[in-house]
Amino acid sequence: MPKTFSRDLARANLKRGEGEEKMATENSSRPLKHYTSIKNLFKILDAGYLLLSSPEKWDDINDQTGLQAFCRLKGKGIKAGVLSFANGEESIHHWEAFDKDKNGDSCAISFDRDEILKQAKGNNFLCKGMTYKQKITAKELKNMDYDEIPFLKLNQFKCESEYRIIWFGKGKVPRISFKREAIKRITLSPKIPKTKCEKLQDEIEKKYGIKPVLARAMENGPWIRMLNQLGRRG
Repeated sequence: MPKTFSRDLARANLKRGEGEEKMATENSSRPLKHYTSIKNLFKILDAGYLLLSSPEKWDDINDQTGLQAFCRLKGKGIKAGVLSFANGEESIHHWEAFDKDKNGDSCAISFDRDEILKQAKGNNFLCKGMTYKQKITAKELKNMDYDEIPFLKLNQFKCESEYRIIWFGKGKVPRISFKREAIKRITLSPKIPKTKCEKLQDEIEKKYGIKPVLARAMENGPWIRMLNQLGRRG
């Protein structure tokens, strides 16, 4: 390999590493977004806690199998509960993935990261962002720390930028409680019709003191206004 090419490749790898480190640092200070249905939003706000789900109910069999392996490795009778958040920017993928009924009835609750993680401390909790891989070998898996396994996912899911809280043990799966002040924002799906959106905003603000905003993933005012000016005579 030519020396100049080697140097350029090394610089590119270094720059990419610095970029990934910077991204990780930025993400560590962002709110944690929990995507859910509008129906569940009201349940969460009324209850004041988030439930950890069982991997047995997941659609992603790859992910489900990873949690099952983790529990086996931890010991006989061990079970796990998982709570997932989005750790990055809003994307259209999130709205498509969490809109189960395809009618726009979904939202994102942005929580103060520190307030949520205070509830997930102790030897039975693991909290971490996911590691995405194109592939992995049996040897790599065998040599991996057990606690890394439930944070592995295929590269196809990288756009989720998922952050997980995992509890494991033999007792009752705990809940993650939160104070109302821990909610930084509620964002409604961009697919919700305008009249329904306004009704929801008024209802939630009146009942909980939080006025949701509408996601702008598919209709960003400044973006549209600038494009509309192109080709027009001034």
